[in-house]
Amino acid sequence: MSHNWFEITQFPNRIFRIREPGLGPLHSSHSWLIVGNDKALLIDTCVGIVPLSPFVRSLTSRPVICLLSHSHYDHIGGAYEFMDRRMHPAEMDILENPTPELTFWGGWLNIDSFNFLPTPNYDFSNYAIKPAPPTGLLYDGDEIDLGGRILQILHVPGHSPGLIAVYDPEIGALFSSDALYQGKMFFDLKGSDKVDARQSIRRLINLGARILYPGHYDILQDDAIVATAKSQLALLNG
Repeated sequence: MSHNWFEITQFPNRIFRIREPGLGPLHSSHSWLIVGNDKALLIDTCVGIVPLSPFVRSLTSRPVICLLSHSHYDHIGGAYEFMDRRMHPAEMDILENPTPELTFWGGWLNIDSFNFLPTPNYDFSNYAIKPAPPTGLLYDGDEIDLGGRILQILHVPGHSPGLIAVYDPEIGALFSSDALYQGKMFFDLKGSDKVDARQSIRRLINLGARILYPGHYDILQDDAIVATAKSQLALLNG
């Protein structure tokens, strides 16, 4: 049954979404695979309940760079499966010691979070995030060259101090992780900062992105991106 755990959706421009329908939309997150001519970038690695790398390998044979947008459990669960792991230094220490408290799954993820189990005999009591220290660090303004495709790194703190978004300027595609999406957002967690969040969202508006691939919920396009950003700003200012 675990082979049904991941749902893979292909979008234009060699972009794939990997999600876990067995978990609710705020108990798991989307992973995004962006394929270039020479390499592929995997943004985030789901919850870590079922091995992710075999599914990624079914989509591309190119070397995979694993970018971890931040250190919350629903983005780093499968990080240990990949050799090339990169993230912002503000949260790198958490990947070395991913406790339930530091990665936020303690008190958030539980057996009631499941819509269905990966296997009939799955035992949630054995769940834990495995250490996966980053092998490289990313900073605002860095670029990742996948071969015929250059992606820009944006440091967009607010939800967490080291949160990273990725922008593909050639096609106007923004991979926003938890910096912006259409749904309940969280800026009251330990490490969150509402002032930073406002600045980050305004920065994302000014990019002029044509399509947004978020960490949760559905993709957004054109005016819907700006409308969602303004709505989230209004909630932050409320």
